Amino acid sequence: MSTVLVVEDSRSQRECISHQLSCSGLNIMQASDGVEALAQIEKKYPDLILLDIVMPRLDGYGVCSLIKAHPETRNIPVVFLTGKGQRLDLFARSMDSAEAYVSKPWLPRELLATIKKVLLHANIKFDRASADAWTEYGILNLSTIELYQSRADAWTNYSGQIIKLYDSSLAAFEQALAIEPSHSTANKYRHKVQTIRTILMKKLEQTRPCKICYYYHGKDGINCALHPGCRPQEVCRDWKFN
Repeated sequence: MSTVLVVEDSRSQRECISHQLSCSGLNIMQASDGVEALAQIEKKYPDLILLDIVMPRLDGYGVCSLIKAHPETRNIPVVFLTGKGQRLDLFARSMDSAEAYVSKPWLPRELLATIKKVLLHANIKFDRASADAWTEYGILNLSTIELYQSRADAWTNYSGQIIKLYDSSLAAFEQALAIEPSHSTANKYRHKVQTIRTILMKKLEQTRPCKICYYYHGKDGINCALHPGCRPQEVCRDWKFN
């Protein structure tokens, strides 16, 4: 049974699509936005990704770029869900990286037929990637960080995602160096990321999250008012609990 990851920020549309595909014999994973989609893919590689374009935090184009650049997920087919008003010609490069697209409002038969056709012709293989491929993926993660940091609320709302992207880029450069220890570009970027990440972690340590943060973090999109950029696994000294 093939597994499809449905990525859609509208809960009603996500549940509707998931129900339709599940009734057609497909195993379904769900994600409400691009960041959650990448986290789901880390846990388990799906056989196909059905990807909405307009989403909060990280849109479909950004997700698709990261998926297709990652040496271990680049062969997973992507089908875009596109709205009628979206100018596909403006995003031709991103669209070319996907295997197909389905317009909203979708027709269930068309959606299912497209997914089955793409799955039939999919050639998912996880071969050994080159040092250059891992380096390119690491650099793409850094480009995604720049998009986050350009926002006014970057560190209040996206600190967790920024740190995770730095971790992903660092891991990619280390993979490249494991394959080719003398790879100059990977070595240069690894050193750069290590330095920046150390500075950022010191910055985040200045505000330590608490159990109040742990309760609210991510729940219905609410962050703790005291520590909006919290990491919920930690307990701060501002609060004492029995």
